[in-house]
Amino acid sequence: MKRVALAVAVSSLLGTGYAQAGTIFQGDDGSTIDVYGRLAFNVTDKDSSDVKGKFDARLGLGGSQTVNDDVSVIGWAEYQVNAAEGGNTGEGNDSLSARYVWVGIDSEYYGKVTGGRVASGLIMFTDIVDVYAASDIAIARQVADVDPTATQVFRQDATLQYQNSAGYFDYSLAYIIGNDDTTKNEAGDVIVDNLKQGYNIAMRYTFDLGEAGKIAPVAVYQYDENDNGAEYYVWGIGGSYYIGDLVLGLVYSEDEVDYGSGIKSKDEVVEFTAVYELNDYWVLRGGYRWLDNSDGDELELSDTTLEAQYRLTLRSSIFASYVFRDGKDGDDGTAEPVRFAGKTDDDYMFLGLRYEY
Repeated sequence: MKRVALAVAVSSLLGTGYAQAGTIFQGDDGSTIDVYGRLAFNVTDKDSSDVKGKFDARLGLGGSQTVNDDVSVIGWAEYQVNAAEGGNTGEGNDSLSARYVWVGIDSEYYGKVTGGRVASGLIMFTDIVDVYAASDIAIARQVADVDPTATQVFRQDATLQYQNSAGYFDYSLAYIIGNDDTTKNEAGDVIVDNLKQGYNIAMRYTFDLGEAGKIAPVAVYQYDENDNGAEYYVWGIGGSYYIGDLVLGLVYSEDEVDYGSGIKSKDEVVEFTAVYELNDYWVLRGGYRWLDNSDGDELELSDTTLEAQYRLTLRSSIFASYVFRDGKDGDDGTAEPVRFAGKTDDDYMFLGLRYEY
C-alpha cells in the first residue's frame, strides 16, 4: 500500500484530526497529551454570483492516560470556527462549535469504548468519498430532521460506541442515548424534537490481493427516532480499492425519514471517487455524485468534481477545485428553495490554503 492509500485507510479508521495530532507531552508510563490545529482560507463562488473569501479554524486537544500495560483512558475535544454545526444550532458560522468531544477506555485486546460526541464508526463508509477540500457529504443528508445535534451522521451527541478490529476485519457498534436539544423557528415553534434513541453498526473487511492491490468493502446501518415519533434510517454499501498510488471509491446509500401520518422523504445516493498521488507534491482527485429524493423535497444532485492539491509541506497545502453541477433545487413548502452545498445547478470554483499543526 502506497502513501495515499495508507493515508486514506488511517483516516477512515480514526475519523478526526486526531489521526494527524502531534504529541506535546509523553510521560514515563506512556501517557500522552496531543494537540491538533488547522487554519484555512478559501476563495469560492459557491452559492453566490460573486467570488468571496471564507475562513475556518480547528483546534483539538486530547490524549491518553495509562492504566496498565493493556488499558488506557482516552479523550478528545475538537472545536471549529465556521463549522457545519454552527448552521444546525442557529449559532452562526462565526461561533466556536464542538465537532468532537468524547472520553473512553482503550484496551489493546478488547477494543475501544467511547462516549460523547464521538467519531462514529460510520466514518469508515463516509470517508470513502469524503476526499475533497471543496465538497460536502450528501450521505445521510436528512439525519438532522430527527436529531438536531447530528452533523453529516458521523457526529451526534450522547453516543456510546464500541470499536474493535480482528485481523483485517474492522467493526463498530453504537447506541445513541438521546438528548434534550430541539430546533425551533423564529416564532419559537419546535421544528425538530429531542432525539429519543438510536443505534448504528459499521463493518469493513480488507482483502489483500498481493500485487493486484487491496479492496475494502464496507457496510453500515443506522436508525434514529425522536420524541414526536419521527423515525430515520440510513444504510449503505461500498468500498475502496487501493493499488499503487491510486485509490478508487464507490458507495450507494439510502436514507429515509418517516415524519408520521404517512409523510416520508427518501434519498438515494451514488458516489464515485478517484485519488491519485502523482508524486511527493501533487495529489489529483476526481469523482461524481448523484442524489435523488422521492416523496420529500424532490432535491436532485448531479455533481462532477475535479481537484488538485499541491503540498507546500507535509502538513500544509494549496487546493484548487472546480465542481460541475447539473441538479435541481428541492421544495419543502417554504419560500426558500432546498439546496445542498450551494446552488444545485450552478458550477463553482474553490481555491484554498490549509495549514495544519
